[in-house]
Amino acid sequence: MSSDFEVKEYEFNTETLNNINPKYINWPVVYLINNKNKIYIGETSNIKSRMKQHLDNPDRKFLKLINIIFDKKFNKSAILDIEQNLIRMFYADTRFDSDSGILNKNNGQSSKHNYYQREMYLNKLVDIWKKLQQKRLVNNSYNSIINSDIYKYSPFISLTNEQEDIMCKIINNILDCLEGKSTNETSIITGLAGTGKTILAINLIYNIVNADFSNIDTFEDDEIEILSEFDKTMHRLRKYILFNGKIKIGFVVPMTSLRETLNVVFKAINKKNLKNIVIAPGDVTKDNYDIIICDEAHRLAQYKNIANMGHFKKKCKELGIDENTSTQLDWINMKSKYKVLFYDGNQTIKGSDIQADKMDNLIQKNSDKCYSLTTQLRCKSGELFLENIDKLFKCTLKNKIESSKDFEIKVFDNPNEMIERIKLLDKEMGLCRNVAGYDWEWKSKGKSYEEIRKKDLYDFNFEGKKYIWNHTNKAWILSNNAVNEIGCVHTVQGYDLNYVGVIIGSDLSYDKEKNKIEVHINKLKDSNVKRGTDEKTVQKYIINTYKVLLERGIKGCYIYACDEGMQEYLSEHIENYTSNRE
Repeated sequence: MSSDFEVKEYEFNTETLNNINPKYINWPVVYLINNKNKIYIGETSNIKSRMKQHLDNPDRKFLKLINIIFDKKFNKSAILDIEQNLIRMFYADTRFDSDSGILNKNNGQSSKHNYYQREMYLNKLVDIWKKLQQKRLVNNSYNSIINSDIYKYSPFISLTNEQEDIMCKIINNILDCLEGKSTNETSIITGLAGTGKTILAINLIYNIVNADFSNIDTFEDDEIEILSEFDKTMHRLRKYILFNGKIKIGFVVPMTSLRETLNVVFKAINKKNLKNIVIAPGDVTKDNYDIIICDEAHRLAQYKNIANMGHFKKKCKELGIDENTSTQLDWINMKSKYKVLFYDGNQTIKGSDIQADKMDNLIQKNSDKCYSLTTQLRCKSGELFLENIDKLFKCTLKNKIESSKDFEIKVFDNPNEMIERIKLLDKEMGLCRNVAGYDWEWKSKGKSYEEIRKKDLYDFNFEGKKYIWNHTNKAWILSNNAVNEIGCVHTVQGYDLNYVGVIIGSDLSYDKEKNKIEVHINKLKDSNVKRGTDEKTVQKYIINTYKVLLERGIKGCYIYACDEGMQEYLSEHIENYTSNRE
């Protein structure tokens, strides 16, 4: 990659106005103005004029230095994109306090858009960030930033046009309900893994709770009509909040690991309005809400199969409803004026998950308020990879699933080699993990590393090499020893990985004569999946589990199957990994 950009530092004062390199003045640039504790990130096509505006601003003039990022190939689209990404990265870096140290009142451009050679411009961020690190303007490496939860789940991520369009529709649906213009109380967003459901949920929350009223009275009615749909929607939202007060939001996240992660993210952002918004399903009974937004709604629970029946029964009693027929979705219905559900029926993985027919009925009932995310944002191979994985399990795949320059998929003949390969990639880029289906006893559960070693309480043994399940359920992916452990589906569902290594247990085999993948529920070691559930449904949960695991990778997916027939079947449809390939 070309490193033809420049980062030039000047003192931030009026004298500098006459000393700026002339080539910077009438050219698109990105700039950073800072002192020891505070920083402002911006973009402009006239740095001299923009700098003068900052010097005249009492909230800026106390800053000491300005760094101008120049590239002769910069254009307006590129600098807007780079500015937005830098704002997001600075929040994740924490060199400057997120609430008071980063002075930007906005988050850069409101929506993601493509432009000529966008990938080339974003690649420049690697070297730009290194230069900023050398200048001690940031603390952490580029890889550690882009792999961090704060970066991945940032509310400052630019939405795609598809996401922004759906967000506008949802906000208008909410306002119609709160204003009494509609009796509809539900919006449902469906989408396969990696289509950006969680990011949309976070952006939706952020835009509602952090509405900016600075320009609320600047538009005439005829001017509002020509605004973009996003600006028009935000104007309507601000007017509602101005006259009716703040909107009370609860962000329900059923999965413990993801909930902990999002709590960390919202805490790092340090916006007072976001405090205590992320809650467990059981917490909704403690208060009343204008809006409840539920991520991973397919993981809402029902009574008959839930592990903690006592807690579920208590919550139902508090609400005066029958625990035998109720679900956590009923709790949300009773405690909110409006609900927004993010749902993917293909990711139900255990018997306690809400039954698909209940969600299907709700989708049919609210069909005019049901929206679908279709653009694949996680996997570099896009929607085709997910389609091929689905065909792979249905045994209808006619062609091989091939690697591309952006995404690698390989079958390994040896699990230890795959595990070591993932470890090596983790050293190079970070966020590479090995995972497996529930085909192994959890002997190491609750044990210290020392006790595991002394008593030989390892969960996996592949040709004499031993491993354990994830040592923690909370934020396992970023835990210290995660790369040396094997994660279960509950630790990775909802997360992105750069590379994922998937071990398929003996609960799956392949019958060549029938051309069918057989599911053996007797091999399953997770009793929660099987509890109170018929055999056919359990088989579906096992397949869904493996699909969830295989769909975690951004840059690549490696696979090993314990069953010989299954391994042979995979090798017929996916290229084998060879360590000595050129």
